[in-house]
Amino acid sequence: MPFRIFGISFLILCHFFQSICKEAYSQEKVLEIGEELKFEVSYGFIKLGYIKMILTGTRKEGKKIIKNAKFEVKTYPEVPFIKLNDILESEMEYFENEIYSKKYYETNFKDKSITRTDYKFNYSKDYVDTNIETDGKTDKKEKISIKDKLKLRDEVCWLYEARMNSFINKNFNIPVFVKEEESSVRYSFNVNSTVINIEKFNYDISAIKLEGTSDFTGLFGFKGEFLILLSDDEFRVPLKAYFSSSLGNVVWELISYKKQKWSPPAFRK
Repeated sequence: MPFRIFGISFLILCHFFQSICKEAYSQEKVLEIGEELKFEVSYGFIKLGYIKMILTGTRKEGKKIIKNAKFEVKTYPEVPFIKLNDILESEMEYFENEIYSKKYYETNFKDKSITRTDYKFNYSKDYVDTNIETDGKTDKKEKISIKDKLKLRDEVCWLYEARMNSFINKNFNIPVFVKEEESSVRYSFNVNSTVINIEKFNYDISAIKLEGTSDFTGLFGFKGEFLILLSDDEFRVPLKAYFSSSLGNVVWELISYKKQKWSPPAFRK
C-alpha cells in the first residue's frame, strides 16, 4: 500500500510540474515582447497588402500579466477594389491560463478622415464601454452588456490566445467582441507535424494545423472556415494561413520577422 500511495503521489506531482512548465513554456516563448511578424495577404495572384503583428510591451498588475499587441493593416496603393489603412491595438490580461481583452483601440485612416474605436472591458460590472469618434466628433457612445459573465477577446487577442492554446489537445469555442457585438470563433488543432513551403525560406518547414470557423467578419473580410499553419516548436509562430472571406479565399504568408533565437523549424522525415 505505501508503494502504491507513493506512486500515485509521484504521478500527481509530475502532472503538477508539467502543467506549470507548459504554462511558462507557452507564455514566455509565444508572447515574447518585441516579436514582429509581417504577412503578405493575397487573393489568387493578386497581392492585396500586408498585416504586421507586433508585441509591444508587458507589465504586471498584481497576479495578472498585461500584454500589449498591435496590428498594422494596409493594402497596396495599386489595389483598386479594397482600401485599408488601419491600426488595431489590444491590451490583454493573462491570468490563470487564460488571456482575454482588457482594452482595445482601432484607428481607421481614410482619404480625409480618421475614425477611432475604443473598447474598455469592465468585467466586474459586466459591460463593455464603447466609444467611436470620427475626426474628434462622437459617432457612438454606449455601454454594451456582457452575457453570461464571459471573458471576451478582440480581433487581435484571439489570435495570440490560439497560439498559446495550441499546446492543449482539445476543441475551443472562444467568445469574441467585434464591431460592438459578441460573436465567437471555434477551432481545434492537429498536432501531427506537416510539411509546408513558403517563399521566404528555401527548405521544408515543420508545422501544425489550427483549423476553425469564425462567426464574425474580420480583417480583409475574413469570415467562416480557416486554416492556420503554426511552427511546430515552442514558439508557435504563424507561417501561413488560408481564410474564407467576402473576396473569396485569401492567403496570409510570412514574409519577414523579428524574433529572438527563432527560425522556422526544418521538417525532418
